[in-house]
Amino acid sequence: MALTSGAKPAPDGLGDRAFSRPPIYRTDLDLCTPASALSPDPRRRAWRTLPYSTDAFNGVMLLAGPETAAPTITYPLNAKGWHAVSIGVHPFWSEGEGRQVEVQLKLNGPGPFTVLAIPRVPFGNHSEVLHEMFWDVADLTGRDLVIGQPSAGSLNGNEFGTLLGQPTRIAYVKLVPLTAVEVRAVAADRAHAETRRLFAHQDAHGPHSAWRLTSADEIRREVEPYRHTDFSRLYWECGSGDLMNYLTAIGRTPTHDGLEDFPRQSDRVNAESWRVLRDKGIDPLQVAAEHAREVGIEFHASYRVAGFYYPPPLDHFNHGNSVYKRRPEWRGYDREGGRTPRFAYTHPEVRAYVISLLREVAQYPVDGVCMLYNRRLPVVEYELQLVDGFSRAHGVDPRTLDRADEAWLRFRSNVLTQFHRELRAAMDEEARTQGRGERLQISAVVMSSEAENLRLGIDLKAWVDEGLVDTLIPYTSVPNLDSSADAWADPRSIAFFVNLARNTQTLIAPNMLPRQVSPEHLRRRASGLYRAGVQNLFFWDCAGGSGRANYSDMWSALRRLGHVKEIETWRSEGEPVLAAPRHEMTAFGDWNLRYQTPG
Repeated sequence: MALTSGAKPAPDGLGDRAFSRPPIYRTDLDLCTPASALSPDPRRRAWRTLPYSTDAFNGVMLLAGPETAAPTITYPLNAKGWHAVSIGVHPFWSEGEGRQVEVQLKLNGPGPFTVLAIPRVPFGNHSEVLHEMFWDVADLTGRDLVIGQPSAGSLNGNEFGTLLGQPTRIAYVKLVPLTAVEVRAVAADRAHAETRRLFAHQDAHGPHSAWRLTSADEIRREVEPYRHTDFSRLYWECGSGDLMNYLTAIGRTPTHDGLEDFPRQSDRVNAESWRVLRDKGIDPLQVAAEHAREVGIEFHASYRVAGFYYPPPLDHFNHGNSVYKRRPEWRGYDREGGRTPRFAYTHPEVRAYVISLLREVAQYPVDGVCMLYNRRLPVVEYELQLVDGFSRAHGVDPRTLDRADEAWLRFRSNVLTQFHRELRAAMDEEARTQGRGERLQISAVVMSSEAENLRLGIDLKAWVDEGLVDTLIPYTSVPNLDSSADAWADPRSIAFFVNLARNTQTLIAPNMLPRQVSPEHLRRRASGLYRAGVQNLFFWDCAGGSGRANYSDMWSALRRLGHVKEIETWRSEGEPVLAAPRHEMTAFGDWNLRYQTPG
């Protein structure tokens, strides 16, 4: 059934609001093929078809549960020309297992799926409402929609209890035809480089843990959401300590061979994913970097500088022949002279080892490397060579001074400044050796303020003055790396970084936190930072499906957050609500939803 609504969307670039023609709701999802993959009754390896009604239209919903193992199916679009494509999903409340409704989509032909995810509706707020998710704008001539259920079978079988599946409930496909003028506007917008000012971070761990990635296309699926968006860079984690997210010849890979018991099920799934990829000879870093090129964005490899050793119960990360076990002399010292459970970059050998890993990374098609200082610092403490050097220079043992003594903190910060000098030299040498036309960029994710950075051994002014860092990414505006706090609520908190980089080549890209917020919140924070002089924004944990790139209302706003004029126009018009349409169901199967029962 195809229904055309007469409602005109608001003139905004968000979702399909920019387009003038009325939307068409395609609700006859029981026309998917093959027909053998559909069933009116719940059945494994088949999509359940269930009729529903709203005040505006009727249709047939497709449902798959966490153990369905639903096959890939195709829905005939029978459309010509360019259309905006959205889907309606049913985010029912029953995901008490911690799962959320997800679906993977693509147009038939080559290319990876993308995963659309709708966050769980809390128990008690579970009105029977269909949520709309904007997907993409594309030429649908001769194209059909391919639908899949994100799931992964256990390596030990595919029976009940061995499958990890995401509940999937699709109610309709919404198509908005574009006029010829609108098609040209979309093409011009996609070619407009000025809006491409966003940077995404992917930890390269979550997707393996969530879906047990076992193919190159499943890795490409994590990069695909950034196509035709305001993102210009993808920061993909290449490693943590000596645990590297590629087929390394120097460090370890996260296969954790021989380990039988993991602290979390997701950690076992991650290890199994890596074992399959290793045995197939698939290198995730190579695949992701190449697909980023195809999507049209830069690819930067990010590295957790302090990730050499983890505390229980996450000590499965320490499993195997780690360099931490082999080199106890590289560990740091605390103020009292005790050994600390981390490597100290005070030791030249530690810096040289890390740079050897980053040289290995530089052999991949990367545009730069990024040092992640936002996890488990410090990496410079009270090592004996530092204590002795300061004592000779200042005539006093730094362990007798206040911990915040500025002379001591600035002296200690020379260690990481030296590391960045060595890193810059190594990356410049790699660029020359490889015949690159441009130097390899160096980025760093850092703390909230000048004082907090200095307290942890980071002298940002020295790095900028010496040209040792091309992009600085303050993780949040609040102390202690609090990811749950509302970052940059006061845009003046970015002033130190903006002033630091003024008249230099260093970019400032503040990270936007917390992770899950409303689209209106995102636009307000972005507007405040742009008005404060920021040109770029960074998004930690911006993974597809399991992260921010999930095609929710928030993602619709986020992927256009480089459109500064569009945001300012929205603010001047009173900040209208940005949520996509909702449709309340009146019937589901043979149940009249107007018939309410308590409890």
